Order: sequence, then structure tokens, then C-alpha cells
Amino acid sequence: MEIEITLQDGIHVLKVSGQLDALSGADYEQGVNRLVAEGARRLVLDFGPLVYISSAGLRALLNTSKPLMAQGGALVYVNLQPSVREVFEMTGLLSLFKVCDSLPEAITLVQTP
Repeated sequence: MEIEITLQDGIHVLKVSGQLDALSGADYEQGVNRLVAEGARRLVLDFGPLVYISSAGLRALLNTSKPLMAQGGALVYVNLQPSVREVFEMTGLLSLFKVCDSLPEAITLVQTP
């Protein structure tokens, strides 16, 4: 798994590629938690290049979203591949997280309180 971080309109956009699983989940958590500790409060997670997510990867998503939300932050997931979207649907995460299909829409959504 790799994470590429860019800043767009004051929003941190994290492009996550590869696989988010038991091996990479800790790296994902560390990267996101570091951004939050540095003051990032609005995140867009671009999962376009993410091809696989396991239950450990889902746990990493939950573990990073809770501290961010507790500090008044917001996050939006964008560009879910069909296999990743299916996991979000089966686990009920589509009702828990904001998910959209385009980066401009995600940036607008995360800016809205």
C-alpha cells in the first residue's frame, strides 16, 4: 500500500493505492493519525487505486475516523473500486461514511460542516 498526499483547496487528499490489509493497516493508521496530530481536520481519501481491502483494513478506517471526528473533523471517501465498494456495502460502512464518485464532489462535501 502507498499513500500519496496532496493539498487541494486547503483539503488533504490522500490517494491510497494497492491493498489495505493486516500488513498495511498499521502504516495507513500511522499516516492518517500523523496528519490529524499535525492539525489536518478535512480529509478526502481517494481509493481509486485501492484494489483490495480486508477486515483489518476496515478496522484501520474506523480507528482513524474516530479521533478525527472527535476533534470536529470530516472525511469523505471517493472513487471506490467495485470490489472495495462491495465491502463497504456488505459491512454497512456506506451508511457510516460519506462516499462519492468524483474528487471535486468530495472536496465540496468535506468542506461542508
